[in-house]
Amino acid sequence: MRVDRENPNKYFDESDASYEARKIWYAFKDAVLYKDRFFVKHQLLEILSKYVSENIVEIHSKQIFFRARIIDDSCINDHMVYKCFSAPEGERLDISYHNKSNPFKGLTKEASFVPPKNVKVPDGRANPKYIKYLYVSESPTTSLFEVRPFICDAVNIAQIRVNSPLKIANIAVELDLSENKNATVEMYVMRMIQGAFSKPTNNSDDYIPSQIIAEYLKSLGYDGVRYNSSLHFGGVNLTIFNHDKCEAISSQDFRIEDIKLTARAAFGCADNQGDLAYIKDNELLYLDYENLISTKNNINLKNIHNVKKI
Repeated sequence: MRVDRENPNKYFDESDASYEARKIWYAFKDAVLYKDRFFVKHQLLEILSKYVSENIVEIHSKQIFFRARIIDDSCINDHMVYKCFSAPEGERLDISYHNKSNPFKGLTKEASFVPPKNVKVPDGRANPKYIKYLYVSESPTTSLFEVRPFICDAVNIAQIRVNSPLKIANIAVELDLSENKNATVEMYVMRMIQGAFSKPTNNSDDYIPSQIIAEYLKSLGYDGVRYNSSLHFGGVNLTIFNHDKCEAISSQDFRIEDIKLTARAAFGCADNQGDLAYIKDNELLYLDYENLISTKNNINLKNIHNVKKI
């Protein structure tokens, strides 16, 4: 992205609000990474506090969320053998009729929840090292994406029930900044906070800003934080600080059979006839200037020129 000649720190055509927001965000990151990780006071946290106070989500008892775990192939066999032959009477599955008395058809109740006390957990997007928070998704599909499975992987999906009302700080609210000339510095700051929770990363150091934000929200009395999934477009995750307010109520084993991807050629990378322009659910679409319309899979091609499958 080009920079402004008059201000080398500002991107070309970047709004003043966006520029000021970036300065606030990077000043916050610098503070929590290199200066003061505890008892942080910063302008960004003040903006966050006001924003979430206007975007609270109340979660009622009995609401269901989902949590996935990749398991060994042997687990599926062990689970089936146990349910059919080794489970106590009343929990055993009859091969000809599935008794519903035991809803845990995959991992056990304990294994479907947060790790036990003797298991040390690594840094997470919201939790510091060794501190256990409950990570759940609003849909089974999102929970699968979050564990990044490969084709043929065995995965367990558990249902997690909320047993006590939760007050959740919601940062998954849509922010329209694309062509909004009235967008404020605060809106751009919140977009960067959203990115801290939603941007995929394998570097635990990248979690430090989002961990500080989560701890700050916890100190304000929130029971958790709601944010967009970094791996499933449209998916939403929650981190619940006090997992004692929830419990696992069922589990199922699944086998991953297919994974579909969608990708668009980067700017300037698909300009010529026949260039690969788009991949939609693993289908390849190429630039085609000879035909005006492509109806393959009813894809909206308005922003990717004319394309066709070859």
